[in-house]
Amino acid sequence: MRLWKLSYISTAVAAPDEALHQLHEICARSDDRNARAGISSIATVHRGRFAQVIEGPEDAVRALLRRIMGDPRHHSVLVLADAPLVERRYADWSMTYRDPKAFIHDQIDDILKQTADVVRAMKATWH
Repeated sequence: MRLWKLSYISTAVAAPDEALHQLHEICARSDDRNARAGISSIATVHRGRFAQVIEGPEDAVRALLRRIMGDPRHHSVLVLADAPLVERRYADWSMTYRDPKAFIHDQIDDILKQTADVVRAMKATWH
């Protein structure tokens, strides 16, 4: 069972205020289901655009993506990351809302950590 990370953005069908309300409902309903499937996830919505990061066993992540793709509350799903994961970043949350600023801050921290990990790995091969 490989640990996997997938992130995507999409466009909400509803107006921005309603999209925020919908996302809070999704988080509340998905928390238990994601926990049972071994999924950890954060999501946000900003100016009518959803963004989500999903972590977990690859088969569970892919099954969740199929459900997400069929959700009529959004369209134009664009997968940004779809790759193996060494360590979960969001293990404490099976499904939670993050305000847009905190969400972006988390993503920048993750990119910086991944970059540092790659540089360390590359330096280890130089000797």
